[in-house]
Amino acid sequence: MFCPKCGKETDASGQFCQWCGAPIDAAPPAAVAAPEVDEGPEVGVYAGLGRRFVAFIVDFILIALFGIIVVAFFNQANGIMYLYYLVAAHAPISSLTEAGTPIAALSPIVAAVGLLIIVVPWLYYAGFESSRGQATPGKVLMRLEVTDLEGNRISFARATLRFFGKFISLIIIFIGFIMIGLTKKRQGLHDKIAGCLVLLQD
Repeated sequence: MFCPKCGKETDASGQFCQWCGAPIDAAPPAAVAAPEVDEGPEVGVYAGLGRRFVAFIVDFILIALFGIIVVAFFNQANGIMYLYYLVAAHAPISSLTEAGTPIAALSPIVAAVGLLIIVVPWLYYAGFESSRGQATPGKVLMRLEVTDLEGNRISFARATLRFFGKFISLIIIFIGFIMIGLTKKRQGLHDKIAGCLVLLQD
């Protein structure tokens, strides 16, 4: 400890400086660690994993129906048929088309799978969750809504980020989805990435 008057180092156990005799103030108490501050205000009741899973099943069925319609509309039904024969029937890829080349068969497969797995689900989720209703039909059925961390409606861009964040949750062995049941605000990894909450509607 240093004396506040003469500046020399002195014995911390004494009440007076051993050099100039000035009184030594007691050492200030150690700072107490502040409790961890939670991110964002409490904006409602957070939806649990079970209710969100039921909403997912409803949305999955609707997306599958929409996907079949879109694939048929864009004349990509051959891609589904080629994929079936390639995976289920183990047919040689060269035998699937009249051209007899892998590209002739792979192009419709990629287009059809892209529509079913990426394009239709993306437009479905991002469109509904950024709409005035803030929820997909499945979430409406379960009385859920998607918001930002302040409870406000999210933009299409944020809803898009949330959708593609689900692929990360999927890649890491569904851990990103399991987080919904483990975090305080019931956020999956994709919710945290996009800064979103899923709340029970009033």
